[in-house]
Amino acid sequence: MPALFDDEEELLRSVAIQNAQSILLARNRAEQELMAAKEALELRTAELERANALIRTIAENAASGLLMLDERGVTTYLNPAAIAQTGYTLKELAAAPFHDLLHAPAERQGHALGACAIKNARERMVPLRNHRDVFVRKDGSMFPVSCALAPLQRDGHPSGAVLEFRDISDEQQAQKTLEDANRRKDQFLATLSHELRTPMTAVLGWARMLKLGLPEADAREAVDAIEKSAEIQAQLIDDVLDVSRVVAGKMTFNPVTVDLGPVLHAAMTTVHPAATAKEIDILASVPPLLPPVLGDEGRLQQVIWNLLSNAVKFTPRGGSITVRMVVAGSLLRLTVSDTGKGIEPLYLPHVFEPFSQEDGSMTRSHEGIGLGLSIVRSLVELHGGRIRAASEGAGCGATFTVELPYIESQSNVVERMTTKKAQPPVSSSRDLELPALGGIRILIIDDQEITRELIGAIFRRAGAEVFAAASVREGLNEFAACTPGIVVCDLAMPQEDGFAFVRAVRSSAAASNATPVIALTAFGRPEDRQQALAAGFDAYLKKPVDPQELASTVLSLHTHSH
Repeated sequence: MPALFDDEEELLRSVAIQNAQSILLARNRAEQELMAAKEALELRTAELERANALIRTIAENAASGLLMLDERGVTTYLNPAAIAQTGYTLKELAAAPFHDLLHAPAERQGHALGACAIKNARERMVPLRNHRDVFVRKDGSMFPVSCALAPLQRDGHPSGAVLEFRDISDEQQAQKTLEDANRRKDQFLATLSHELRTPMTAVLGWARMLKLGLPEADAREAVDAIEKSAEIQAQLIDDVLDVSRVVAGKMTFNPVTVDLGPVLHAAMTTVHPAATAKEIDILASVPPLLPPVLGDEGRLQQVIWNLLSNAVKFTPRGGSITVRMVVAGSLLRLTVSDTGKGIEPLYLPHVFEPFSQEDGSMTRSHEGIGLGLSIVRSLVELHGGRIRAASEGAGCGATFTVELPYIESQSNVVERMTTKKAQPPVSSSRDLELPALGGIRILIIDDQEITRELIGAIFRRAGAEVFAAASVREGLNEFAACTPGIVVCDLAMPQEDGFAFVRAVRSSAAASNATPVIALTAFGRPEDRQQALAAGFDAYLKKPVDPQELASTVLSLHTHSH
């Protein structure tokens, strides 16, 4: 029996040891698992802390306003951008639901609060994107917003939402400005079309009447009307080109010392016939001795002519225009005042804007395309000056004031003696005879038959012998056959342009490679002129060209080349 008891005791001891070892191993495994779980928890906690820090950093530095709303719509967080845009602090916004404080009241929004898209999206747990609304600041002012809402859930139940919004006041203002610009552009294009078609109607109408045959007196009237209409169209095109040069920063400016007295006199002489026709008196007050200015004489005359022309246009029959020029400190001040229709106060700030017209309707009573004063302002500023307009309203006339810096000198009298004088306006071609071109052989190269016939008629009238070609290739063949003394060549032609012709002539070994070549083109930019002269043309004339100018240029080049 004792042996049996000893075996049982040994068995029990062995089982106990095994159990203890199992318990110890289980405890060790549990401790290891607990340690791993703790390490994983710490790692996850660190990751969450980093994620929260990143989210907070993004929120704190976001340009858009961010609000965290609970399930009741009460704000529990707002970022600095939201504080800046609304004027509220978190404590103030947490006092009531978001809608009661930030959302516009029904009477100011135009719809019931229950119809609010933000509130409905939050309660229905649906996202909201690119929604436009109006919020109310703490001070009561309203501002337009673009916003988005992302609902939050916990265990399948709504737990709030994140609302992102941004103030779009500047965006809406920019859109309005763009729409206004587009409207003015459309109005300008419609006006330009009208102003171009009006003189074209006279050109086509009188031309067809001439074909049918007219008495001599009517024929002269027809020719005068056609010439005047063409001049109007040329001026319109020049105005449009001037605006494009201003926008591109390529307005030509050739500064010299200029005496504004003669420039003013020349401009007044130009508008005098139009003023006389409307029985408008132009009264001028100009001191005999004025300090000179540094500027482009032609552009300065353009400024004064434009102001005087506008004054004549908008002054009724029997009215008056007063022109004054005085020295005001370091500036030379020119004022042009009229007794005309005046300027409405609402339009006055826009009077110098391009494409802008106070009356752009179909019933307007004055011609023009709304570019003149815009060009004037650009030219004045190009000279370092400034211009302003004043009017007390409709029917009260208007006053335009130009101020330009003058040249400081010890002796303005000496400066005046060396100042380049303004040239008197050139007489119309209808009053002048063409210079004699007898004995000069002229080759005309232009792909447009009408232009070839017109230029040929001018030269034949002046006594020249005329040859014509419709392309560069024909022109080169004719050049070799007739050996002209002068060539008048278009620039833009199919297949080969005028530059190809002048390159071929200048590269020739023949003595005729020095023959003067005139570029006659519809391209009128300063860079076009520079390119033509650099390519080898001897002169550059823009279409439409004055017959007197064309014939005089030919005579001058022919004289200097022989």
